[in-house]
Amino acid sequence: MTSSASVPITRQGPSWVSVVLWFALTLALVVGAPALPWQRAFEQMKVVETKWIAAAVLANLLVLPLWAAEWRLLVPGAIRVAYGRMFEVVAVTAAVLNSVPLFAGEASAVALLIARAGLSRGAALSVLAMDQLLVGFAKLTVLASAALVAPLPGWLRTGVLSLVLLVLAMLVVLLPLAHGWTSIRDRLLARRSSIRVGAARLVEWGAHFDVLREGRRAWRVALLALAKKAAELVGILAVQMAFGIEPSIAAALLLLGALAITTLLPVAPANLGVYEATVFATYRFLGVPAEAALGLAIVQHLCVLLPSLATGYCILTLRQLPQLPPKRPSAS
Repeated sequence: MTSSASVPITRQGPSWVSVVLWFALTLALVVGAPALPWQRAFEQMKVVETKWIAAAVLANLLVLPLWAAEWRLLVPGAIRVAYGRMFEVVAVTAAVLNSVPLFAGEASAVALLIARAGLSRGAALSVLAMDQLLVGFAKLTVLASAALVAPLPGWLRTGVLSLVLLVLAMLVVLLPLAHGWTSIRDRLLARRSSIRVGAARLVEWGAHFDVLREGRRAWRVALLALAKKAAELVGILAVQMAFGIEPSIAAALLLLGALAITTLLPVAPANLGVYEATVFATYRFLGVPAEAALGLAIVQHLCVLLPSLATGYCILTLRQLPQLPPKRPSAS
């Protein structure tokens, strides 16, 4: 069992992880940036209120500090990570998640938690696992709220069932590990074999799930997870106002719920196409004209992408500057 004493993380020097991620993110942006619908976005900017676009960008930017606070609480209690260090980790993770498909973002998060936050591999994986559980909880809360204020499309109801089953499966695995990992490990090791010893090592992962054993911390991280969704909701409302549409919390909740399902698996870089199609289809379902729905989809996605990509890439770039060789003095 982990000790309750807090151990501060000492500052580490530049790591190869940051260098690799910087090159990977640079390549992803060079390749992926031209695919963004810049021309249509600029056309839409001519007819929207830019102050509300700025508000949408700021609302989506607020997700990052909330995310950093959440992950600090998810870290095992024996370790203390500086807030600035954790903000760096989540900002870079968000940039990778929004630029590279499949599970590169999750892999980057684990690598950064180890290299930059000083966590062990087991502790880093526990943070990621509990984060996914919290994401599922927040998405289900949004979907439940949407169902209370607006009828859900049939395809969305099917997705809700899949998400419920996924969250329940995670709870079934993580809760027993958090509360009974020592007894489960001891029973496995009572009769030793290579398989049972390997299983016991996996079970010891439960030692890192402090949050699931501490109700007060669990509520705090749950509230932070919901606060992140609230910030996204404000961003959606701001985009509606930018287009001169009367802001609708019901429409925003339905849209946020739809995105929670369709973007569950990052099969395309930055969910390009998938995100826009979801926003467009949802607004059309709500009776918004096709042209306006397309504009909303394009601008809203950019308001989500720009804060995370810009913040994460700037942080990675600034980390590379101390590594650049100093200029040689010119010969006089």
